[in-house]
Parts: sequence; C-alpha cells; structure tokens
Amino acid sequence: MPIYMYRAMTKTGVIVRNKVESSSRQNLIKSLKSSNLLPIAIEQVSYRSNKKQKKQKKNVTDIQEIMKNVNTTQLGNTKKTLSTKEKVNLYFAKTEKITQRDLVVFTQNFYLLKKANFNNIHALDTIIKSTENLSFRGILEDILAGVEARRKYVYNDGIL
Repeated sequence: MPIYMYRAMTKTGVIVRNKVESSSRQNLIKSLKSSNLLPIAIEQVSYRSNKKQKKQKKNVTDIQEIMKNVNTTQLGNTKKTLSTKEKVNLYFAKTEKITQRDLVVFTQNFYLLKKANFNNIHALDTIIKSTENLSFRGILEDILAGVEARRKYVYNDGIL
C-alpha cells in the first residue's frame, strides 16, 4: 500500500501533519473528512511492498559489547545487584540527552537546598533521588562520588 504525507486543518484552525498508509488517495481524503479534518495537501511518499526487506539496523552493537559497558557503580547501594535486564535498560537510558530544562531544574533545586543550609553532599543526594533523566542522574552520581572522595581525603589527612 502507498504511504502518504498529508497536511490538514482542524475545525479550530490547527494544522496537522502526518504520514499514513492508505489504499488510495481518495480513501485517505474520505478518512480525513470523517475525522473532521480539512485536507490541505496530500503527497505520496513511497509505496510499501508486501515483501519483507531485510535492513541492517544502524547504531546497534552486539550484546557482548553492551554487556561490557553496562557494569556501573552503585553509590551507597553495594548490597543490591542489578539483573541483566536492569543493566541493559540502564545502559540504553544513559544515552538520553540532557536538556536545558534538566539543568535549570538542577540549578534551582541546588540553590534552594544550599540556601536552606544543606551541605553539598546532602543537597546532591537529595537532587539525585528526584532526577528523572538517567543520563543526568549518572553524571550527578559521579559528581557526588568525587565530592565524597574529596571530603574523605581532606578530613582523613587532617587538612581541615
């Protein structure tokens, strides 16, 4: 069946763009009108055949390479070991991009916690627990580990 790219307008004036598979252009127009959409432009993009074409997936490595990279350090949680599925999910989640919103929320939260007289370690630990972006959480855990290591080094050597 052919694949069409269409632009249509809703009753409120919002323009909608989508790519759909339809048996014909006329059937697509009928289905858009029945969905209360006014077609603006319809263009056939490609034609999908019934034959299954085998495409090699891009950016996919074999499972052994993934398993080499999923060995992560657990801060303060040495008793719990992750299952293989959790390790793989964690590896793929770490590829999530860090957005500007993540940085703004972190900065605001860190400022508020420091203003409330939290020490750096406790403030970072609190923020890590509430961070949803796993990539950013991993970076914050690394920072926390560095701060804790620095604190232990300074206090154990009698510098402070």
